[in-house]
Amino acid sequence: MKKIMMVLLVVCGFVTDIFAQMTFGNTGLVNIPTADMQKEGTFLGGATFLPKRYMSNDFYYNTGIYYFGLTPLPWVEVTMRETLLYRRKVYDEGYLGGWGYYQQDRSYSVRLRPLMEKEGRWWPSLVIGSNDPWSDHGGSYYSCVYGVLTKHVKFENVGDFGITAGYFYSIHDDDGFGTEKVYNGTFGGVSFTPSFWNKMMILADYDTRGINLGVNVCLFNHWNILAYGRDMKRFGLGMSYQYTIDW
Repeated sequence: MKKIMMVLLVVCGFVTDIFAQMTFGNTGLVNIPTADMQKEGTFLGGATFLPKRYMSNDFYYNTGIYYFGLTPLPWVEVTMRETLLYRRKVYDEGYLGGWGYYQQDRSYSVRLRPLMEKEGRWWPSLVIGSNDPWSDHGGSYYSCVYGVLTKHVKFENVGDFGITAGYFYSIHDDDGFGTEKVYNGTFGGVSFTPSFWNKMMILADYDTRGINLGVNVCLFNHWNILAYGRDMKRFGLGMSYQYTIDW
């Protein structure tokens, strides 16, 4: 483990600044969004391993998410994702299946900066977003709308502290599928990027279900790696590729 950490330290010394990335593709901390946004023209694609019951109790198995995101304008961010669903038995027109990942749940997110102004010296940035506001099957694990504020405070020779707070309002609660919503209620978190190594971000957040801790680093200018855990019992890993087109 010590050798692996030494390699990461050496490699990350050659990378550019990073943004933290949520477990399922949006700009954020570990498992909550922030009011930060990627640079205009940024494409993002990645995948995340999620331990069982990390998002909701419906996920009684380990699963994964892969996603693609785009920031076409400095005040708009969109993300498409697929969540692997595991079913012990599959009933479809009389067919009885076995064990395995038989389905992928498609979902998407839209994030807007309504004032079209970034964070200022005396005021935070604001983003309004929604996860799966419309679903083709009547409900989604992620369905919600939210508002979030983020403020960064920089201290010379120390680093950058980010503070985030917001509220999720879940929708499609009575969807007939018995799905438990991943996000519903007040959330918040903090981040820290040390001045001596601005290629790493230390993260902590409360996502309405539990407290998450994580570390995000960037390798070779484009690869983001997120290692995270909850309650020192459930651990996950995510990786994404990020590229910005100057248009």
